[in-house]
Amino acid sequence: MYDEAIKLLNILEENGYKAYIIGGYVRDKLLGIINDDIDIVTSAKPSEIGDIFNIELNDNYGSVKMSFNGYKYDITTFRKESNYQDKRRPENVEYVLTLEEDIKRRDFTINAIAIDKNEEYIDLLDGITDLKNKVLKCIGNSDLKLKEDALRILRALRFSSIYDLKLDKKLEDSIMQNKNLISNLSFDRIKKELDTVFSTDKVNIYLNMINYFDLYKTLQIEPKNDVIITNNYLSVWAQLKYSDNYKFSNYEKIYIDNIKEIIKNKINSYTVYKYDKDIIKEANKIIKCNDIDQLYNNLIIKSKKDIDITYDEILGIIKDKSIINKIYIDLEKQILYNNLNNKKKDIISYIEGEYIE
Repeated sequence: MYDEAIKLLNILEENGYKAYIIGGYVRDKLLGIINDDIDIVTSAKPSEIGDIFNIELNDNYGSVKMSFNGYKYDITTFRKESNYQDKRRPENVEYVLTLEEDIKRRDFTINAIAIDKNEEYIDLLDGITDLKNKVLKCIGNSDLKLKEDALRILRALRFSSIYDLKLDKKLEDSIMQNKNLISNLSFDRIKKELDTVFSTDKVNIYLNMINYFDLYKTLQIEPKNDVIITNNYLSVWAQLKYSDNYKFSNYEKIYIDNIKEIIKNKINSYTVYKYDKDIIKEANKIIKCNDIDQLYNNLIIKSKKDIDITYDEILGIIKDKSIINKIYIDLEKQILYNNLNNKKKDIISYIEGEYIE
């Protein structure tokens, strides 16, 4: 992907435009971290990019998404931004001519390092030095930067925790003074930011920073206990108290609820029988139970089909379809907890005794 991006830069340059790789990819490359998300900045406008590559592009305030030789890139025209609305989005975008002008709009020095067509680093704000010194600095006035976009507060805490960077004193003071601006952000946007951190092994460092800046109330989250690292964001959410303002997909809801139930009830034969194996393994990272594979292999039954009675045979006993599912769940539990032998005569006796008056 990187080699193709360099080719893309060269094509733009051959057509008379300046172009650079910039941002998170460059930062992570310097840190030896694999990143498959490459952002490119250029003096070419979206229409000019489209003409060069003979494709139609949707211009989103000077930013386009483009496929090139099998890879997707975000390409943004050099620009400056002003009049941020809702403490998040710029109201005005103006094209500029140079990289020097473009990087002034960015958030932190470590995200303003560029790579040119010759694969040389262009570091106009000493971001490489800040990376080496393990310090996170805003570009320009930190108060202004955070007031422009409140999400930068959470991004600062994320970069600090994930990359083990100390907050610059000015940035730390600005976060403390402007932290209430986070309330202007949507919970969907906050969740995306939290999901990113919760997918790493730096969760507790991040939560400690949230606590240090007294942001639990603003973010409407709080750990129930010490959070166990799982590198799975849904497993982390399952260990938190959080507001209903956070919206989850159906898949996420089910996953989190299942983890919560398993944590609450511990892992036993019925748990291994009932829940998806991957979810059980995630829960096991938190409560550290017995060998799951051994528990599964020792199950008396592994599905309803293994119960020694058929649907029709149960219906022949109780004459009521509406409670058959309830009976199946009961039988599963009784058999798995070794309270009932998985033998037809014993099962029939149990059903007659429990469900027939």
